[in-house]
Amino acid sequence: MTLKIVKTDNINLSSIQFFLLCIIPFSLVFSIFVADFFVVLICFLFIAKNIMEKKNYFGGAFFKIFFIFWVYISVRSLFSEDVYFSLKSSLTFIRFGIFALAIKFLIEENPKRIYFLFIILAFFLPIVAADGILQFFTGKNIFGYGVSSLQGRLGGFFDQELIIGSYVARMTPIMIGTYFYCKYLKLISQKWDYCLLLIIIFLFFLVLLSGERVSSVYYIFSIIFLFLFSNITRFKKIVTFFFVILLVVFLFTKSEVVKQRLLINTASQIGILNKNNPTYIFSIEHHNHILSAYQIFKENILFGSGVKMFRKICDKRYKFNEHSCTTHPHNLIMQFLSETGILGLLFYILTLFYVLFKMLKIFKLKIFNKIKDFHRCQFFFLTALLIALFPILPSGSFFNNWIGIVSFLPAALYLGTAMKRN
Repeated sequence: MTLKIVKTDNINLSSIQFFLLCIIPFSLVFSIFVADFFVVLICFLFIAKNIMEKKNYFGGAFFKIFFIFWVYISVRSLFSEDVYFSLKSSLTFIRFGIFALAIKFLIEENPKRIYFLFIILAFFLPIVAADGILQFFTGKNIFGYGVSSLQGRLGGFFDQELIIGSYVARMTPIMIGTYFYCKYLKLISQKWDYCLLLIIIFLFFLVLLSGERVSSVYYIFSIIFLFLFSNITRFKKIVTFFFVILLVVFLFTKSEVVKQRLLINTASQIGILNKNNPTYIFSIEHHNHILSAYQIFKENILFGSGVKMFRKICDKRYKFNEHSCTTHPHNLIMQFLSETGILGLLFYILTLFYVLFKMLKIFKLKIFNKIKDFHRCQFFFLTALLIALFPILPSGSFFNNWIGIVSFLPAALYLGTAMKRN
């Protein structure tokens, strides 16, 4: 495996921003406050650079559309039932648009910076996975954090925040995208294909052990797309595919925790194990969250109730049972409908359609054997975006700071690598 020594520019505002960006994958694991602080700092440095260089970096289509959405949700918060509670989330949401724009220009300014992101993710994600696997087999991770009492789920470095599978599933397509961009720039050799494949399989092992069902589905997306788009020979793809199948079968037969969480509990919560029980959308909890969100949506079909107002209004008027209310509806479509109305949902749908349209265009190149590493890179950044926007499965809150960072990072990298280079 050959890695090239890559030189970047001298220390300046851009270098500081990129250094902060490189720390974000670590801080997303160990401190969301630090990660969010670095995002804000990158934004301020980007604005300072914009002023010092007397250039307008905010004129592109991406930021104009984002800005309109931000103005809309901020104005809607001014008319919500709890103005301060809603406005503090909608008003500060602007940081994600500026963050994405800052990273876009960092990559355009020096494309070789992507190389360092790939190296960080390629080494850090297996460390996160190894710690989670250690916790599964020994009961504790290297910091002494124990397995969660909630159906034996893993937290790893996240401790009681049971999102280790989500972190790996969301960051993996970003890692793959940076890998293909490095290949496009000829910064790494072809031999890394096999190393990447080993990393992907190892991370998949962790995602399954984590017991996170949605994350497992998302990770399978990455595996399927990697099989379709990688340059590995067909024979080795088939061997790898059967190895992955054997791994899944082994886990389901040897681990009652994994089998119970991913198969039995899922079937039970949906209601298909007992014909006498009603059928639910994912689970009784998710089903009731969606029903409550729909009731809130009907109060103001056009504009919704305001960002993060689901929890407030649900507790006030739609707490029909113990499962009705929570912090957010756990479904992106219902969150946009209940909190931003049809107008807010239009922004979401248009973005989702754009992502799917671009992915289909790259699929077409694959069918006609015209695909290059540049297109593969773009496809996996779009895959990470699709995961962030996936409309069907249960989801986190779109306006959550952790979700915001892992959602806008691939958007930034997609925009930053959109320009073909000789």
